[in-house]
Amino acid sequence: MGYRTVGDVITQVRVLLQDEDAEGYRYSLTSLVQALNEGLLETRRLRPDMYRHRKLDPPQYTPSQLESFIDYEPMYLPGLINYVAGLAQLRDSEEATDQRAAALLNTFTTKLTAVA
Repeated sequence: MGYRTVGDVITQVRVLLQDEDAEGYRYSLTSLVQALNEGLLETRRLRPDMYRHRKLDPPQYTPSQLESFIDYEPMYLPGLINYVAGLAQLRDSEEATDQRAAALLNTFTTKLTAVA
């Protein structure tokens, strides 16, 4: 599956978080979109070369923009999905969740900065 829209990314994040019950999502759409926006800004910080073609900061999305295309290198999108899931899990108070959140955030950084 290609993750080319905000909605595609949020759907995959919900799969990772096991948060797929539309009648009672654990994580709000607003919080996940905000985490996505933070991930885009963090990408800009870690990999400014990915935004060389832009003069402005990465776009910031709202929950009403689920069909918006994400201009992001496809091979790095799984890392961004990990980042969004990790930020969402940081709000949970369980120790095991904190460890998983840290692992997801570290995966994002590794995927963006590792030399292939």
